[in-house]
Amino acid sequence: MRHKTAWAVLIAVLIAIAALPGLAAAEPAAADIETVINIYHTGNVRGHAVGTETAVGYARLRTILKEDNADGRLVLDAGNVFSGTAFSNLSNGQSIAALMDQIGYDGMVPGTHDFSFGSETLLSLLDSSGTAGIAVNIIGKDGTPVFEPYHIFQESGIRIGVIGIASPEAAEFADTRNLDGASFLDGEPLFTAVQNAVNDLRAQNVNAVVVLSSLGTSDRRQPACVDVATHVSGIDLIIDGQSDAVYETGYTSYPGYIEGRTPLIVQTGKNFENFGIASLSFDSNGMLIGVSERLVEIEEASGYSPDKKVSETVIEYEKEQQPIMTETVSYTPVFLNADPAFVLTGSTNFGQLCTQAMLKATGADIALMSSSILSSSIPEGAVSFGALYNAIPYDSTIVTTEISGAELKDLLNEHLIMGSGSFPQFAGFEASARKYLNEDGESAAAVQALTKDGKEIADTDRFTIAVTDLMYYGGDGYTFSEPLLKEGPTLFDTVINYLNEETAETLSSLSDPSPLTIWEETIDADSISAKLEAEVPEDVHVFLNEASIIPESVVYPLIGQDRNLTFTMQGDRPYSFIFNGTDLSVPMNISLSANVSQEPPQGKRTASSADAEAVFLDLSQNDALPPETSISIYVGDVYPPGSLVYLYYYDQNRDILPLNEDGIEVDHTGNVTFSVSPGVTYLLNSRLLNAATIFENPTANHPFTLGIVVLVSVFAVWVVFFLITKKGAQKQPAKKEKE
Repeated sequence: MRHKTAWAVLIAVLIAIAALPGLAAAEPAAADIETVINIYHTGNVRGHAVGTETAVGYARLRTILKEDNADGRLVLDAGNVFSGTAFSNLSNGQSIAALMDQIGYDGMVPGTHDFSFGSETLLSLLDSSGTAGIAVNIIGKDGTPVFEPYHIFQESGIRIGVIGIASPEAAEFADTRNLDGASFLDGEPLFTAVQNAVNDLRAQNVNAVVVLSSLGTSDRRQPACVDVATHVSGIDLIIDGQSDAVYETGYTSYPGYIEGRTPLIVQTGKNFENFGIASLSFDSNGMLIGVSERLVEIEEASGYSPDKKVSETVIEYEKEQQPIMTETVSYTPVFLNADPAFVLTGSTNFGQLCTQAMLKATGADIALMSSSILSSSIPEGAVSFGALYNAIPYDSTIVTTEISGAELKDLLNEHLIMGSGSFPQFAGFEASARKYLNEDGESAAAVQALTKDGKEIADTDRFTIAVTDLMYYGGDGYTFSEPLLKEGPTLFDTVINYLNEETAETLSSLSDPSPLTIWEETIDADSISAKLEAEVPEDVHVFLNEASIIPESVVYPLIGQDRNLTFTMQGDRPYSFIFNGTDLSVPMNISLSANVSQEPPQGKRTASSADAEAVFLDLSQNDALPPETSISIYVGDVYPPGSLVYLYYYDQNRDILPLNEDGIEVDHTGNVTFSVSPGVTYLLNSRLLNAATIFENPTANHPFTLGIVVLVSVFAVWVVFFLITKKGAQKQPAKKEKE
């Protein structure tokens, strides 16, 4: 009896252990799997339909699909597919629809850019592609859903319910004219609608529930698909898009994730650089027993031959577009930078090209453009229609309206968010801003000063402003209160005209100096390193409120690169340390400590023939600079642009010795630039000193004459003392003789 009881207890314990979720096997045993359904998914393709070195392309995807031997397959897209390149835009998305039809896409959720050609065109494209448009939260102006909220797909006896969630940001970032009055459920109403859809599907005995989302996973996006995952129960998988994230095996480390309770989230990046395969495993009773994800990257996809039929369709559209795509429309003497690491965090020469062109075409006072318009950089040399159209793919028209100084400042404060597609590029004015972390934990900047032509912009000042029509009508979250004044040409045509009309010198000097200065409290090492590692020939400029130590990890990526890393310190007389990658051989910690003043450093003397307005650079407290370090100092308030200044240094005996007898020209920004060494003190003035120079110990009140006065006084006192002492000495012997 005792043995029977022991066996019973042992069996009960084993059963209990097997039932514990935390100790159960993460993957189902192979013998338990009866049916596997593979869900192929893409997102943020943005018109990149053609296979290249960086894009998978639909022809390769079709080949991989045909070789799949799973029990069933679905092909889904998470939005932003029909527009984004010349290949897609020149046919208003029809080329993409034709390829999706050949691939056999089953469903998609509209992304913000899928409305680029209007709601009616989007519905037509979905019909042409044979793809079900699914969105639970898009409501038409008549109050009815624009798309079906969910769709049930059946594969090998397995019923999979797919719920679509479109990003409410479409109402904010898309051109409102293209939405045709549609509205988007958001927040709690959205969660309720999704939960109701899940409940409906479960009531119809589906075997799995999948959410197809264009919300994104970024913390900047509210709501994000993570919020759906943690607010709605009964979801088995979320296929997401929009935020360009890449998850090799899916995303489960999000806040609120509970294994077995909240779903796996998958996303595949942007521009068809990858696609994903989500595998759903079911047992013999149709019970979902496993969900896994595999990312197929371009390196793997490149090993597959393109499908012949899909390739022929691609070639047909390319042949039709080739005459216009290959036509040379202009020339650029410099690389035009639209790399996200630069264009979403500051002003670039491409941003300046566009906004300066907008000013010239409209005659407006100022111009403003959202960085999301720039999709790719353009290399130096001949510019083809295709290259420029792929760089500026959205057929934006330039419009003008009015804006006050206060409204301009508010607009900048709202959109100066690092990494945001709405980050502004502008021309016609200058802005100085200070970096901070906003309530959402994003790096943002608050405007400190706005100037135009050197004059501070007042809140009551009014300007005509040139923007794109997409921005004027609410795109990228921009809002304008005044009526539209005038519609102009397209941005594309305007940029072509500007390239063809301006000189190579003008084009080469764009964004020099930058109209936007963002001062930072501390050094964002990760951001600087990312910019240095970006494969664009662009200098990296960092603005700091105070001097700091640069760790070698920041300097290391610069070594061997033919560009500069510049750190500018804010103050009454700003100065910049400039490090050239070709001059750096080893990484090292670098000190940015310096003192720039018109007050002579303590203990240093100056020259009577030097300017009373001489500028001193004291690096005596700086002992960590690499060879060939340059410094730029603002002297424009003392010495006008175009004038010459001469450079001297103090040796160990505090003598002033010349470093440059030819003079250094003050540039058009009022700065002078020269090489410096740590521990040295320099003097700048507009007069060439000579051997007859009289040196003085300077003071704040009278730096050039007090030294002489002191020396003469000391000499006079010595003479008097000497004479008195000598006279006394002469009298002593006479006294002794008398005694």
